[in-house]
Amino acid sequence: MSGTAERAVRAWLWKAAAPVTLPVLAALTLLLIPLGLMAASDSQRVTSSACSIGGTGGTVAGIELDAVQMGHAQTIVAVAAAQGLDIYAATVALATAYQESRIRMLANDGSSPELTAEQAAVTATSLQYAHDGLGSDHDSVNTFQQRWIAGWGTVAQLMDPVYAAAAFYDRLVEVPNWRTIPLTEAAQAVQVSAAGAAYARWGPLARELAGMLWPVAQEAAANPAGAASGVCPNLPVPAGSWIRPAAGPVTSGYGLRWGTLHAGVDIAGPRDSPVYAAAAGTVITAACTSSYCDRDGGLGLAGYGNLVELDHGGGVSTRYGHLSAYTVSTGQHVNAGTLVGFQGSTGNSTGVHLHFEVRQDGAPLDPVPWLADRGVDLNAPDPG
Repeated sequence: MSGTAERAVRAWLWKAAAPVTLPVLAALTLLLIPLGLMAASDSQRVTSSACSIGGTGGTVAGIELDAVQMGHAQTIVAVAAAQGLDIYAATVALATAYQESRIRMLANDGSSPELTAEQAAVTATSLQYAHDGLGSDHDSVNTFQQRWIAGWGTVAQLMDPVYAAAAFYDRLVEVPNWRTIPLTEAAQAVQVSAAGAAYARWGPLARELAGMLWPVAQEAAANPAGAASGVCPNLPVPAGSWIRPAAGPVTSGYGLRWGTLHAGVDIAGPRDSPVYAAAAGTVITAACTSSYCDRDGGLGLAGYGNLVELDHGGGVSTRYGHLSAYTVSTGQHVNAGTLVGFQGSTGNSTGVHLHFEVRQDGAPLDPVPWLADRGVDLNAPDPG
């Protein structure tokens, strides 16, 4: 994609989480997101990776879309706004994505007989990235079923929903008269599909969905910020309980790492999956703690990136680092299960995850035994 487009898109993704305003929420027929919670009497709770910055599920043009689909749809529309395109571009993209993948991020296991062994192996690397399901059409991956062999980008790039949307728009704007030709023709000019007429079927869905999400996308593009509106439901957690703060496995534990103390644990889930308060408390920090937080960081950058820190009383505090965005403010009281932000890779980080710390009187403690003593096993399989 062009440098200008990439800067605009990245500014949107890492600096602005799409805030969902009340009028937009009212327009959607909201559905509760299944959170897979355990019985109310059980103090160990699991979070849901299905809910993300995109929001909640809804019924659009008579078609039910779940939270995952709505999250990807919001990304597609927001990228159009970030690139300075109009709502028709987003409409074409949504119709295309629904036809190609039902607006899901699909990996590909490389099982297509059309691929050589080497091509199959490269295609199967898509399984290493966050995905919502599997496809097997040639080397096609992601919401738009884009092909790395056809020059759309590397597999790693194509498994980034933002890159995928931007790549679609980059080709769309090269289509002559794309703003005035029918949706099907515009989509087919980009996709060159064997079933090019199929896109027209999803025109009503795409138009209604784009209309719902466009105001949010415009607002996010015009007013990027580190804070985000909370669009995931808080978890119902009994008073006094502790919970797992995010979905995903523990990928790095507490202790010495590269000669220095890793003062917490890393929990790795999909980008922009929700992070919840592990216990009730008061927000004492909600800020960017690095020199920048509008994009991913790296090992050469100091700080936690976007950080939320909670005071739970009795000298106990918790920290939630590397967030793509936070949803709380300093001084705010939160309950266990309150949404505090979204997993990201800001600050001193090399990949998307939550860095989670527990501290007693300012001194870090290993969160695994701490939470185990309170009924939460961070090393247990996480169905979230």
